[in-house]
Amino acid sequence: MPKLNIFIKIYLWFWIATTLIVGTLISFDRLTQSGPMIHHLQNTIGVTLSLYGQMAAEYHLHGDHAALAKLTDQLKSSSRIDAYVLDDNNQEISKRTLPPDARALLGQARQSGKTESLFLQDRVILAMTIKTTNGRLFGVVGIMPRHAFNPFHGNTTLLVFRIFIILFLSGGVCYWLARYLTSPLIKLREATRRFAAGELSVRIGKDIARRKDELTELAKDFDRMAERIESLMTSQRQLLGDISHELRSPLARLNVALELARRQTGPEAETHLNRIEREARLLNEMIGQVLTLTRIENDIEGIQSSPVDLKRLVQKVTVDANFEAQDSCHIILHVDSLEYIISGNEELLRRAIENVVRNAIYYTHENTDVDIMLQRVMYGTIPYGEITVHDHGDGVSESELPYLFHPFYRVSDARDRKTGGSGLGLAITERAVRLHHGNVSASNAADGGLVIVIALPLSGDH
Repeated sequence: MPKLNIFIKIYLWFWIATTLIVGTLISFDRLTQSGPMIHHLQNTIGVTLSLYGQMAAEYHLHGDHAALAKLTDQLKSSSRIDAYVLDDNNQEISKRTLPPDARALLGQARQSGKTESLFLQDRVILAMTIKTTNGRLFGVVGIMPRHAFNPFHGNTTLLVFRIFIILFLSGGVCYWLARYLTSPLIKLREATRRFAAGELSVRIGKDIARRKDELTELAKDFDRMAERIESLMTSQRQLLGDISHELRSPLARLNVALELARRQTGPEAETHLNRIEREARLLNEMIGQVLTLTRIENDIEGIQSSPVDLKRLVQKVTVDANFEAQDSCHIILHVDSLEYIISGNEELLRRAIENVVRNAIYYTHENTDVDIMLQRVMYGTIPYGEITVHDHGDGVSESELPYLFHPFYRVSDARDRKTGGSGLGLAITERAVRLHHGNVSASNAADGGLVIVIALPLSGDH
C-alpha cells in the first residue's frame, strides 16, 4: 500500500469531516423539520396551499360546491397536493375524511398560529390556519407524496451547482488549512535530512518564526539542538586535528633519538629499538589516518572533483595489493569491458578502496583468494559502479556489522592479533564514499568471509 504523506492525510480528513458536517446538518434538518428544506416547503408550497384555502373557503361560504370540487382536483393534478379545508367547527367542508395524523397536525397549527409541517416515510403534511374576509378561521391541510417533494424540482442544474460550490469552497479551505499545518513539518523534515547528511549549519527557526505556535517552538528547539551538536562536532574535529598535528613533532624527535640510540648501543639493544621503531611507525600511520578522517569530515560540504576512471583506479589498487600480499593470498579482479567514469577526488577514492582491500588481505585465510568485482548496477534510473570485495576469512559477527564503519571500532577478535589496526580505515572509506554521494555496506558471505560493497554514482551512461 503506498504511503500517504501527512499533508494528504490532513487534507482528506478535513474534507471528509466537512462533508460529514454538511450531511449531518441536512439529516438533522429533516429530523427536526427545520432548515432550508422546511423553509422551501412553507414558503412555496405553503403559499400555494394558503391561496387554495382562501378560494375554497369562499366557494364553501357561497355554496358553490362544484367550483370547490373542481379547484381541489386542479390542485391535486397540477401539484399532487391532496388538500383539505376545515371550518371553525373543525369539519371538512367537502365532507371528506381527514387522516388522524393530519388532523393532529392541524390542531398544532391552530394552537401555535403558525404553519406546521410533518415528514413521514411516505408523505409530507402541511397544516395552517387562514382567516376569511368575514373573519372566520379555517384550517387548511395539504398532503403530498414524499417522493414528489423536491426543493429543487425543475432545477437540477441549481442543485448540482450548489453541491459543487460547497465542495469547491470546503476543498479550498481544507487545502489551505492542511498546507498551513504541514508546511513547517515539511521544512523540519528537510532540515533533519540535510543535518543527518552532514550539513550541520542548517537552521529553520527563522523560516517559521511568524507562526508563534508550538511548531515555532519545535523549530527553535531543533535549532538549539543543531547548534549544540555542531559545536560539539566542530570541537571534536578540531581537537583530533590539533592533537594529531601536535603529536607529529615529538614523533619526529623520537625517530631522531632512536637513530642516535642505535649508534650508541650494542646489538643487545637492537630488539628493543626495533620494537620502538615499529610502534612509532604505527603511531605515525594512525595519526595520518586521524588527519585524513578530520580533513574529510571538515570538507563535508564539498570536495574538489574531476573525472576519475574507476576501472583504472581499481586495477591499480589490485596491482599494488598483490605486491603487498607477498603470495600470502591472491587478489583476483573481475571486471567487464564497460567504462566507469565518475566525478570525484581520485586520491580519496583510491584510499577508500585501498583500505577495504587491505582489510580483506589481512583477514583472509592464508593461500586463499580475495575477489574484487567491478560491475554496473542501476539504482532506480541512475547507473552506479559497484565494487565488491570478498575475502575468505572468518567473517564478522552479525551484531558487529553495523559498527564496522565507526571510527576506532575493531571487532573483538582483532585485538587478540599481533596488530588489529587502528579502526580508522573503514571509517575513512565510509566518509569518502558518502562525500561522493555513494554508499558502502558490509555483510557475511554464504560461503564464509566478509563482503564489502562500495557503490558510486557514474557521471554518465557510457
